Amino acid sequence: MSALKPEVKFIVQDKESALFLMPVHGDVGFTTWAHEAGRFDGYADAVDTAALNCHEGFYVTEVCAERKLLVAAKPSFDLVG
Repeated sequence: MSALKPEVKFIVQDKESALFLMPVHGDVGFTTWAHEAGRFDGYADAVDTAALNCHEGFYVTEVCAERKLLVAAKPSFDLVG
């Protein structure tokens, strides 16, 4: 079995407030916690969103997210009824 490569995502931090962008009910909000920050699939998407929401500058940071392997398992017992 081959090892799964981590997914590369991007998070955005406002330069002035040091808050991270996060999704809130279909809109953009802010959080102090990096683990709550919204993950962007591409660098360009992160920069575009940051330009609209971080008026004094921003940092875009690359983060790795583990891919989850989902396996469907066959039950090891039979129901007899």
